[in-house]
Amino acid sequence: MTVQANNGNNQDYSVGLVAVSSWQGWLRHTPRRLNVQQEGAGASNLYRLWSTFSWQSPKGCVGYFKNGHTALVVRQGGVVTHVVGFNPESYLLAGLLQTTRGNNITVRGLWYDDFAMIQDPTAISYEINVTQNQAQDFDGVITSLIGRSDLGPHSPSDTPYFYSFRPADMEARVSGLTGNCGNMALVILCQFLYDWRKGEYVEMFRSWVNQNRNTRNFGQGPLMGAITQSFA
Repeated sequence: MTVQANNGNNQDYSVGLVAVSSWQGWLRHTPRRLNVQQEGAGASNLYRLWSTFSWQSPKGCVGYFKNGHTALVVRQGGVVTHVVGFNPESYLLAGLLQTTRGNNITVRGLWYDDFAMIQDPTAISYEINVTQNQAQDFDGVITSLIGRSDLGPHSPSDTPYFYSFRPADMEARVSGLTGNCGNMALVILCQFLYDWRKGEYVEMFRSWVNQNRNTRNFGQGPLMGAITQSFA
């Protein structure tokens, strides 16, 4: 595990993204070759499942392990206080549709408490330092998302929100807003960064997204690699 729940620095306040890898290898995690070392190489895949299991969302560990996941993270006084991510409302339905139809599907989405994912040995984070008040505000907003399917209380009430593994391919096929864990997290994060006059980070994310079809679909592999390299 590389995302420390408490890094011991009580002056550290940050917001950002945390991500875990998709399933690669059989008994042990064997990440595909990139020009950077990926976290969790050699870790037991059975341990990956067990490490993120929680009674509140027992099927969540399967989603983290099989497809990977990206979520919002906030750290206050060196301590990770919340991890919140956009997921399929029903892991079972999404899994069945993915098995029978592939990744070009849409299902109802929902924000979950994803704190358990930082225990995964492949977990990495990209964190941006902010003030104490900013971290508190961010924490309040992302925790208010849990159990919602939209972008917060000011979202249009007549707009449906869908989860898709390939949002760039599927959005034109449905009436509503379509996203996956990666782009929905960035939508929330970038709103705050603009308000805090940290537009250089927004531009950095925008440049990464617009590279190719895989990045426009917020593929977990490319995103993991980008976080590892600090989006350089």
